Amino acid sequence: MGRLKLRSMTASGRTHRIHRWLHALLALWIMVLPAATAQAWPWGGEGSGDRGRAAEIVGVSAPSGRLQEVSPPGAVQQLQAALSSHTPRLELISPSDGSLLSNGDLQVTLRIEDWPLAEDPQLGLGAHVALQIDDAPPVRIAHSDNDRVEIRVPDLSPGSHRFTAYAAMPWGEAVKSPGASLQWRLDLLQGLAGTQPEPDAPWLAVVSPSDLGSSNPLLLDWLIWNAPLQNLREGDGRWRLRISVNGDSFLVDRQEALWLKAAGNGISSVQMELLDGLGDPITPVFNNQLRAMQARPGARPAWMQSKLSDEQMARLLGDAIAEEQQEPEQNETQPENARPESSTQGDASAEKPATEDSDDTGRTDPSDRSEPVRNATTDQAVEAEGLLTGSADGSTGESETVTGRTDEEASDRQASERGTAAIEPVSEPERLRITSSLGGSARELLNDDGTQR
Repeated sequence: MGRLKLRSMTASGRTHRIHRWLHALLALWIMVLPAATAQAWPWGGEGSGDRGRAAEIVGVSAPSGRLQEVSPPGAVQQLQAALSSHTPRLELISPSDGSLLSNGDLQVTLRIEDWPLAEDPQLGLGAHVALQIDDAPPVRIAHSDNDRVEIRVPDLSPGSHRFTAYAAMPWGEAVKSPGASLQWRLDLLQGLAGTQPEPDAPWLAVVSPSDLGSSNPLLLDWLIWNAPLQNLREGDGRWRLRISVNGDSFLVDRQEALWLKAAGNGISSVQMELLDGLGDPITPVFNNQLRAMQARPGARPAWMQSKLSDEQMARLLGDAIAEEQQEPEQNETQPENARPESSTQGDASAEKPATEDSDDTGRTDPSDRSEPVRNATTDQAVEAEGLLTGSADGSTGESETVTGRTDEEASDRQASERGTAAIEPVSEPERLRITSSLGGSARELLNDDGTQR
């Protein structure tokens, strides 16, 4: 009997040890299984959807079928490279987050740093700041005053509103670097429960398609607020974004912009839905949005080109503004710089006839050195004055008469050669019109009134 009892106790001890191991394994399995399943649940750790189905993480998928993901246009890639050296930072100045407003005429003031705001009359928007209220189209601002951006928001409806602001590329894409975007909430008159996401709840802001969209190719871009980190290890999916274009859907798990082309007649509608890791909808406000694409006639945006010139790049980046302001000043000074040249040319033309004023004997009249322009009447007056002076002593002989006749004939011949080109003089006293040859004494050949006898 003693041996039987000993064997029975030994078997019971072994069974007890096996039971303890089984309990430990069961406890470990119970602890591990919910932890793996909870990673697929939405924020808050509560499951959504059918509890009976298998808890499997929904995988991502790429656009396929009639949808094709393509590279950005060449001009977009140029501008991306140029703006990559900037790290924009946005800050809300007024009104503060959570403010209760009493007036619907609202002015929002932001501070933007390290972002070259620009807008060109021909090429359109450059880098800018976008403000979205709830799910309304964005308001775009490309001007600042000492890094401050002021946005007037008229006719804000009573109730609660969610604001999103972000630094935007020329084609509307939101900059995803830390500090480049922010969101806040304002209440007008009073807050309305259930119309806005909770402070820590996830919600979706559709950035594009928007007013800057072009259907070929089309930019798709979004911001997800309060989205936890995921993809740190395999199988830790926390959220998915389902994008449906013309009814064809695919899933993404990253906040990276896409460029898509659609076969057929282009893209007519885009829907974005925020899901949990199991593929069930997350219900807070703004998490299921639909955009209709409309044809936009007119010239294609500059950033849709395959390549931008250096001048176009400078204008879209705001580098050409200072040069354009300096051009009018240069144009105003140009006529003044040209005046000395025309004056110099005029002086040269005025001096040119004076070098040709010489008689047939090759002698240059000494008076030409002081008077650059001469005419026939002036020459005759000088001749007459010289004759009167030479005959003042009354003792001139036949040799003086012959010399005077020679000079007078040379002057007459020179005056007749230039008669067609000379300017008609103002009426002069008749005594200066001495045209006859002199014989003998010059005083005896003239009347008292200066006429020839």
